[in-house]
Amino acid sequence: MLSHLEGMLTTAGHDVVTALDVDTGLTRAETQGAEAAVVDILMPERDGLNFIMEIRRKLPDIRIVAISGGGRLGAGSLLKMAAGLGADATLVKPFSSSDLETALAG
Repeated sequence: MLSHLEGMLTTAGHDVVTALDVDTGLTRAETQGAEAAVVDILMPERDGLNFIMEIRRKLPDIRIVAISGGGRLGAGSLLKMAAGLGADATLVKPFSSSDLETALAG
């Protein structure tokens, strides 16, 4: 999924920095001056909800797009939690590149 997202965003003309886990993502967002973050809710070690809470506190103006296929819990409840924690937009997998662009644009 990560390489697919990277390709979608690069093709759309975005500069992309990727991370496989929450801690790396937080560090890269802060040091790279990210304007937006696309975060998968289900991630190894800590989940994307942790990322949303922490990045919102550290970089309050960053645009956050939360994505999920839901796993066993279903995407709807996870994405509602993400929105409640500060995600600006949510997308259920699978989604199109135009859906992602719309979510990033706000």
